[in-house]
Amino acid sequence: MEVTNSNEKRENIKNLILIIFLFLLTIPGLQGRYKFINETRLNGAYKQEEKPSFKSFSHESWLNGSFQEQYNTRLEQNIGFRSALIRVYNQLTFSLFGKGNAEGVVVGKGNILYEDDYIKEYLGLYYVGDSIWTKKAIKLKAVQDTLDRLGKKLIVVFEPDKASLYPELFPQNYQLVEKKLSNYDKLLQEVTASGVNVLNLNQYFIDIKDETEYPIFAQCGTHWSYYGATLAADTTLRYLESLLNTDLTDMKIVQNKVPDIPRHPDYDIGLAMNLLFMISHPKTADPILEFIDKGNNKPSALVVGDSYFFNWLNNRIPERTFKDCDFWYYNKKIVRSDGSSGGLAPERNFKDEIMRRDVIMIMITGRFMHSFAWGFDEQLFDLFYPGQSNPREQFANQIRCYGDEFKRMYKESVAEHISLSDRIQREAEYLFYDDLKNNPDKYTSKNDILLSYELAIRNTPEWLTEIKRKAKENNISVDEQIHNDAIWIYEEKYGKN
Repeated sequence: MEVTNSNEKRENIKNLILIIFLFLLTIPGLQGRYKFINETRLNGAYKQEEKPSFKSFSHESWLNGSFQEQYNTRLEQNIGFRSALIRVYNQLTFSLFGKGNAEGVVVGKGNILYEDDYIKEYLGLYYVGDSIWTKKAIKLKAVQDTLDRLGKKLIVVFEPDKASLYPELFPQNYQLVEKKLSNYDKLLQEVTASGVNVLNLNQYFIDIKDETEYPIFAQCGTHWSYYGATLAADTTLRYLESLLNTDLTDMKIVQNKVPDIPRHPDYDIGLAMNLLFMISHPKTADPILEFIDKGNNKPSALVVGDSYFFNWLNNRIPERTFKDCDFWYYNKKIVRSDGSSGGLAPERNFKDEIMRRDVIMIMITGRFMHSFAWGFDEQLFDLFYPGQSNPREQFANQIRCYGDEFKRMYKESVAEHISLSDRIQREAEYLFYDDLKNNPDKYTSKNDILLSYELAIRNTPEWLTEIKRKAKENNISVDEQIHNDAIWIYEEKYGKN
């Protein structure tokens, strides 16, 4: 009798385990279909796929496997409790291995969060070459001088970034990478030497990072904190006062509120991690500001920059300190000082926009240094010095400004063991040569025609071999010989005049 009861108990336990197992298998499917529990959506770039269906089924899609692949993807995306399961997985990998599963997120020492693009820029891995920065500095100085004569000021503002401030906290794999010359290093060197108006907030933040009352960069944020942004804004206003030789609106911190839940974006990378629990971090301050006007001395400003400027907009700093201030986000979307949309920058009359401003500021953080000014500096130069730009450089600039294309160039340069600068120039030459063949009427200036001849020489092996022979015979560089032969061909075809 006892044996029978024992067997029954074991059977009951087995049945209970089986029921629990089947329940765990079916509950995600039931949740996916009926949504009887509201799930918290994932943060970041998670695209919600449509529910799986047979609408796209066809004989062809079945045979080539596209239907099965699409159906499986949609099924996985719509499984019940998917968000919760992802958060559990992310929390385990972070807590056990110190790894962040958000795209581009790097976990440093003490759980400080970086975006890896900042680190690669800081270490010089994204370096695009010397000549581009020398040329840009020369153009910026020429534009600045022209604007000075028109009673306007051009300023380049180098915003800070966490990689520059806290390289000692990089994870071990980046600690082992030797730092080389970066785009920031070289551009700062060139614009300073050229006499361009520069406000280096990056160096200012490095100098004060251990002295401030509150963090100037949130541990789990990618931008400067609101406290750091306020210090930067005050420093910028004082710099503008000196440059414009006038008294501008004073701004002071009345109170530093310290919220339990950080104000967005002070925890923006932390949110992108999609964890179960918030990462322990030092609290950041949310300054309460007071503005003291000094009469009618508010300048009209145009700011071209990145997302760091939104912290200024959120605290109404541009609205209270400038007569009017338009922010051209990545030189594309326009945001007015009151936060409203102003449309798209390419749709505006560029000359009119420049001529009605007193101050033009280019603000950029380290992550985007390779794409400096997002083409805005080239537009300024073309406005005042039309016809002098090199079309090949224009294509190279487009590549540097286009994030996906730039990263493709970086990956290919690493794979081919060549410099990133050479890979970009090669791509730019191809794009120019292809555009020249398809749209010859676009390229009619002497500069354009000479460049087309030079590219023709470089891309004709027999011709290039002859050029190398002549260069050696004339004791000059191959580049100089190519240029000389291009001039000779031009003069033979169009005459020396």
